[in-house]
Amino acid sequence: MTRHGEAVWPELGLGGVRDEAPKGYCWVWLADPQWTVGGDGHRCRASVGRCHNAAVAGFFRKHGPGFRRWYYCESHLYGRIIEDGVVKFRRLVEMEGTT
Repeated sequence: MTRHGEAVWPELGLGGVRDEAPKGYCWVWLADPQWTVGGDGHRCRASVGRCHNAAVAGFFRKHGPGFRRWYYCESHLYGRIIEDGVVKFRRLVEMEGTT
């Protein structure tokens, strides 16, 4: 669901993150080139200092006139996972031969 309560993909019947994909689709995990594994000794930045867990990954985010690396713990990877030393995100893709 969006923050306004609308379904993300209403034509597919998806209202939020689910483990089961709709008919004719499947979930695949893809490497996220924006993220890198390693917390470099930093703490999680989620909720600006409310989480004090050790960071496990980070990405460069706009900060003032430039960019700064922001770090997050495993609980705050925003739907991502770390697998084989790579940060990955989940994407819904149409299965071949279903159209």
